[in-house]
Amino acid sequence: MYIAINQDFVKEEEASVDIKPWQMATQGCIFSECIRANAAKPLLLDRHFASIQANAQILKFNLPKYFDITFLSAQICGVLTRNKLFQAATATVTFIRSLSDNRTEIVITSEFAGDGPYEQNRQGLLIDIFDEAYVTTHRPSQLDQHCQLVNAIAKASAIDRHLNDMLLITEQGFVVSSTESDFFATRKGKLLTPPAELGSRHQVLSDIVIDLGRKLNYQVDCEALVMPEDLLTLDEVFLCSTAKGLQWVTGYKNHRFIHKDSKLLNDALNKLLIG
Repeated sequence: MYIAINQDFVKEEEASVDIKPWQMATQGCIFSECIRANAAKPLLLDRHFASIQANAQILKFNLPKYFDITFLSAQICGVLTRNKLFQAATATVTFIRSLSDNRTEIVITSEFAGDGPYEQNRQGLLIDIFDEAYVTTHRPSQLDQHCQLVNAIAKASAIDRHLNDMLLITEQGFVVSSTESDFFATRKGKLLTPPAELGSRHQVLSDIVIDLGRKLNYQVDCEALVMPEDLLTLDEVFLCSTAKGLQWVTGYKNHRFIHKDSKLLNDALNKLLIG
């Protein structure tokens, strides 16, 4: 597989030892943006570029002077075409800060993601609340920076309990997100998602889902404070991520959810993005 490192394209196995283990970079010196692509072209690139700029400013990354939206588009397209990913794909743009001179390296990797549209999971997810550690309130873009350890333990807990994912909560008990995705729910015609003040991820795709919810006449509540006991009162729960789209949840403990609103929103999402 080819990857992009700064302004160059190289085979992944040829990447230098300083760059290759980007996932092992020191906590606080790395952030990434996952971008969905179709036909070797990135989708929603203007929104992703704005998200990158905001994250870089918050985390005090010095982005290279050559880094602009035209460069980002060209590098993503270059990686996808070299890897012959002409259907659906995800491109992960990772920014790694050098501790010595605050220089930023940019690494772009890619992965096949299906035939084109966002495909919903055929079997619903089983989830539970992870309450062995808590998410602290902070700026939304810093969730992964602050909660890598919480995520890792929560993912291990899900595997041990034969679950698909775990919901992270604050110390006060408010649901923030799952380990990798944004949290959404519906109840009596309302579309619910936690407020940014709790530290929710709030990925680019979530903004699109919120806009689509309004167009589909849902009453959208972006300040929803959902606690574990509230899950039993919800009509539907689903998770949203740029990589996977909308993934519906079938069960929380012994409670079972319907699967209707997420399909409606997912169909509208595919129509908007791909046609």
